Order: sequence, then C-alpha cells, then structure tokens
Amino acid sequence: MNMKQFANKMDKRVKWLSVAAVAAMFAACSNDEVLRDEALIPTDAPKAIGFSSYSEKITRGDASVNTNLEYYHNTFAVYGTKQSVNDATDIQYVFGGKATAAGTQDGVTCTYQATTADPVLGDWKYTDPRYWDKQATYDFIAYAPVSANNPIRYNYSATNAQVADAGNEFKTTSTYTLAGTNLQATATEAEKVKGFTVEAAGDLDLMISASNAQNGDGHTEYVNLVFRHILSKLNVTFAKSSTLDNATVKINTVTISGLDDSGDYEESDYDATATPKVSGWTSSSVDATYALNYNAAGGQVLNASTANKPYFFIESLVMPQEIADNQVTLTAKYTITSGSYSENYTYKLDLYDVAALQKFYDGYNYTLNFTIDPDVIKFDATVSTWDNQAAINQTID
Repeated sequence: MNMKQFANKMDKRVKWLSVAAVAAMFAACSNDEVLRDEALIPTDAPKAIGFSSYSEKITRGDASVNTNLEYYHNTFAVYGTKQSVNDATDIQYVFGGKATAAGTQDGVTCTYQATTADPVLGDWKYTDPRYWDKQATYDFIAYAPVSANNPIRYNYSATNAQVADAGNEFKTTSTYTLAGTNLQATATEAEKVKGFTVEAAGDLDLMISASNAQNGDGHTEYVNLVFRHILSKLNVTFAKSSTLDNATVKINTVTISGLDDSGDYEESDYDATATPKVSGWTSSSVDATYALNYNAAGGQVLNASTANKPYFFIESLVMPQEIADNQVTLTAKYTITSGSYSENYTYKLDLYDVAALQKFYDGYNYTLNFTIDPDVIKFDATVSTWDNQAAINQTID
C-alpha cells in the first residue's frame, strides 16, 4: 500500500480515527490487507520472530551436560519461508536465500547473547528483526555452527520450494575433512564433551535441526529449533587394576590410525530407523597420515584402582563410517615402574575386533575403556634328580 492510496482511504473514513489506530494501520499494511472498516485494524503491537534452541543429548553422553545449543556453539544459520493463507503462490524467504532454482542457499546467522538478552529478540539475535504475519504459515530450519569451515548448507529441491518441502535436505557443498582434534591433549579424569567450536579452531561439531512449522496467528513465543550431532565421537580411557596399585603406570602415547578422515553428507541418505542404521555420510580417506593422537610431554600417571577414576586420553570427532578388518589400529605405549625397575610396553588393538566399533554412526558417542591388568612374573624352582650311573667298582692294588 503506497502513501497516496492510504491518504485516499483516510479521506473517506470518519475523522475521529485515533492516532493509535493510524499507527496500527501502517503495521497492517505490511500484510497487504484490505481494510473494510475500523474493526479490522489490529490494535496489538507486532511481535518479532525470535528463536530458542535445544540440542539432542548425545547417545551415551554425560547426563549432566546442558542440552541447550549454546553449550556447544554460539551461532547457527537459520532458514525460514512464509506462505500467505490468502494466496498459495505468495511465498517469501524470510530467512536465507531465495530458491530461484534448485540448489543450496546460505542462511541468516543467529548469535547467542552470552551476557544480556536482546530486548527484542531474546537470547539469539539476528540482524534486522522480522515480524509475524498473522495471515501466513511458516517453516524454519537451521544448522550450526556458522563458520567458513562448515560446508553444511540447506538445499532446496526446486524453484520456489519452501523449508521442509519433500526433497529438501542439508548437504555438504564440499568434502569435509577432519584434522584429528583431540580435546584430551592433556588427559583429564572427565569427558569434556564440548570444545569442537569455531573459537577453538580444528574440527567442528556439526549439527543440523529438524524443521519447525509455525502458524503466524498461533505461533510460539520463540521458534524452538532442535539440533542433532551428525558426526561420530570417540573417547578412549585407561585405568589400572589392583594388581598394579603398588606400581606406577604411566601412559606415554596413544594413537589411532587408519580411520577415514573425510566425507560428503546428504541428509536424504540418513535413516535411523533402518536395521542396520544408514548414515548420511559417504566417507573417504584424504590424508594417509591422519590419526588421533595423545602425546603430551611427560605422559600421564594413572590413578590407583581404588580411586575408580580412569583418565581420558582420546576425545575426538570421527567421520561416520564402517571399518574393515585390519584397517584401524590403536597403539598405546606405557611404562610400568615397580620400585627402581621400569619397563616399557607397546599394546596394539585392531578396532575391528571390538564389535561395537565396527561402525561409527551419525550422532553416536563411543567410549572404549582399557584396564591394564598384567600378570606378575613369578618364579618357582624345582631340581631334577640326579641321573645315577651304575656304580663302578675299582680295586686299589
């Protein structure tokens, strides 16, 4: 509605129309409504579209971990489309690029307000607030985190497709390659869980959300986006048995080699209901030297068995994949010191021999616990009896 049309309408209306009603009428014009009488003029203030977030708890993860996305990441990219209830062909791209053709688009960045919530948008702020249209329906979806190193984007299946339409999916725009980031560069007694962030550099904990449909005339206060992890995660711990409580055991290095480090993702391939489950990733190997490593200077001495506190030595993201026999090898080097005597050991394990690790699946957190429990070298002694030769009699003359 332009200002000339607005003025013409005002001339035909009663002169006592209040200033407040005029302001409301300007807001209504953004919805392209035809006002037939004063009763149709909205009197409530338009509400900005705000977001809240939730991250699905990692399978087998620490139950005390905060499930809000901001625990892991402080940004996400959102996509949102709007369709008028009055005109099915009136589709607008409220968040993210317009699907002028089938293909991927960039979303709009939302940033978590760590100290003070934005007075209009709340905890998650984006540039230029958008306002709800009460005569429209919406769909929203997002990925996290926002980074030049994150190749995940939302792919529209057709021109003018809306968020959540059949055929749309998240996919990688280029092959994603892991660097082998280990949160346990210095071993600790607890899983760290978070730390694969843009701020820390290295590998990213890639997440995507489910879509959220909203009715403009009955929307929730905040659009809640539920994210899930799409990479795998592997933890490796070491402890010692009571056999070694009188000895000092130190882990020097831990290396896992042979895993695929790269992959391409298509959400349409992902099927968590299938048996066996089907990953959204197609993995590959780019760097033949890729490995997960713990090699902190000085190593780490293990706790007494009575403490029941193993140390985490590997905590890394893993490309979802199936492994083959003799493909992936874990090598641990450790030292056992008993009194003044020290001895070095090298232990190797083919991960394929652990049935639960033959397949790394999207969003699963795997933990492999080792307990060093050697047999003590002990001695016993027996003496074989003499083999008697028959006596020889000799006469001395």
